[in-house]
Amino acid sequence: MLTHVQASCAGPQGATLVIGAGIAGLSAARALKDAGRSVTVVEARDRIGGRIHTSRLWPDIPADLGASWIHGAEGNPLARLAALAGAPTVKTSYESAQLHVADSLRAIGVRGRGDAWVSGVVDRAIEAARRADHDQSLRGAIDHVSPPARRSAIQHAQLEFHLAGNYEQEFAGAAAQLSAWNHDDGEQFGGDDLLFPGGFDQIPRFLARGLDIRLNSVVSQVRWSERGVELVLSTGEALRADQVIVTVPLGVLKSGAIGFTPDLPPKKREAIARLGMGLLNKHFLRFDHVFWPADYDWHELVKETPGRWSQWVGLAKTGAPVLLGFTGADAARAIEPHDDQAIVAEAMDAVRAMFGTRSPEPVGWQLTRWSADQFARGSYSFSAVGSGQADRDELGRTEAGGVLRFAGEACSPAYPGTVHGALLSGRAAAA
Repeated sequence: MLTHVQASCAGPQGATLVIGAGIAGLSAARALKDAGRSVTVVEARDRIGGRIHTSRLWPDIPADLGASWIHGAEGNPLARLAALAGAPTVKTSYESAQLHVADSLRAIGVRGRGDAWVSGVVDRAIEAARRADHDQSLRGAIDHVSPPARRSAIQHAQLEFHLAGNYEQEFAGAAAQLSAWNHDDGEQFGGDDLLFPGGFDQIPRFLARGLDIRLNSVVSQVRWSERGVELVLSTGEALRADQVIVTVPLGVLKSGAIGFTPDLPPKKREAIARLGMGLLNKHFLRFDHVFWPADYDWHELVKETPGRWSQWVGLAKTGAPVLLGFTGADAARAIEPHDDQAIVAEAMDAVRAMFGTRSPEPVGWQLTRWSADQFARGSYSFSAVGSGQADRDELGRTEAGGVLRFAGEACSPAYPGTVHGALLSGRAAAA
């Protein structure tokens, strides 16, 4: 392991430090290394991957606790990386979904999603909000065109289910925080969504081959000027180089865990403050056998508390007797402090609401708590009220003539909140 990087006199051709061995940091370091540059990656964790975290607790079933999918394989650089890494993938589809309705809601007349009515309300709300002279929350925009007091109990249940699944768990932010103007800014790749039956960590491992990566190295201070950079570690050790690429998650930047001397420019600090850091937690329940309909990828549950166990993926097609349940935004934050047994018990209430009271107990589980992770402090960024692509551009802007650069999904105006956005951002910073 490299213990010190001394600044050279070669200007932008000299040594580079990369903070963070997630996909952005690894892709930046890979590009620099392949171009013959001197580069060292400094990583706080005892592993690479960052928010790509494949657990091997179950030796026969890798569990992707962070990123799970390639979203849109057509033209996606991750799909090419998967092929180069020899990592097999399995297709999933949002169209392959079975809807379940909790008995209590079925008793009042809920029979389906109410897609036509709900989509109409949301579309009208967003259209009206975009005509306004100031941004507002998605929930505020919806409540304006469809006041809660005027909705029936059936309409309320369907609308909240729609918001939880299509917005709060998609963008990882609460509807009361998501920007009505910019929540869905960004582009998408076409084609299939792909899972990694052998684990997403095959991608960071492939990128990391031959790189100098220093694990268990927590950066507490970044001192920067046009003459170069100095990183101060929590141990007091200092690393020096000509330039640095900072790829830590937005949540870490917002927390102030890393100090910058001098302070970052006001516009960059404002961008960090305006953008939201979202939360999407994953809960893997393992069973002795598959007892749910295995021909569906997704199982959705309309229930009284949407966002708490309303979306599930059955992993039978990957050969795993595992159900993966999601909690997002405020619901996830409310659940995180509970102990494992309480969380699993609540999750199993949802499983039994979908598949019957005789559904067996799980034989194992793995649960995430991404907001409590000090090196992530959330799952991925979202456009909060008053923020948008301009803030992501500002966050990714270089400082001091290129000495200080930032990369990561939060810096990607085109693909925020995605692994491919982080990958492309890292390559751009290196270029």
